[in-house]
Amino acid sequence: MIVAERKPLEALARMVEKCEKVLAVGCGTCVTVCFSGGRQEVATLAASLRMKRKLDGRPLVVDEALVQRQCEWEYIDPLAEQVKKYDAVLSLGCGVGAQTLAERFPATRVLPALDTLFMGLPTEQGVWEERC
Repeated sequence: MIVAERKPLEALARMVEKCEKVLAVGCGTCVTVCFSGGRQEVATLAASLRMKRKLDGRPLVVDEALVQRQCEWEYIDPLAEQVKKYDAVLSLGCGVGAQTLAERFPATRVLPALDTLFMGLPTEQGVWEERC
C-alpha cells in the first residue's frame, strides 16, 4: 500500500492562488485507507480552501470528485469533460495518481495535494510500517 500525507493548507492555498475554480479529486484505494485522500479528506480540503479564500475576500469554487483509482486511465477517463471546466485539478492521490491525471489530461493543470511517503504494510489500525 502507498502511504501519503496531505501538504499543508498554506502550501495548497498558494498553489491555487491564481485559480477561481478548482476540482479536488480523491482516490478510493491506498490514500483512502491511510486517511489522506478519500472522500472525507477531499471534502475537508475543499471546505478549508473555500473558507480560507472567502476570509481573504477572494471566493474560490472547489468542487469534489472521487475515483476508484487515479493510477489507472480507465478510472479517470470519466473525468475528461469535467476537468476542462477548471483552472486546475488538485490530486489527492499518490504521486503515480497525480502523474496519471497530468498525462491523461495534458491541457489541464494538475497539482499534487499529497506527498507520497513510502510503500507500507498496515500492522494495526492507523499504523503502517515502511517496507520499501
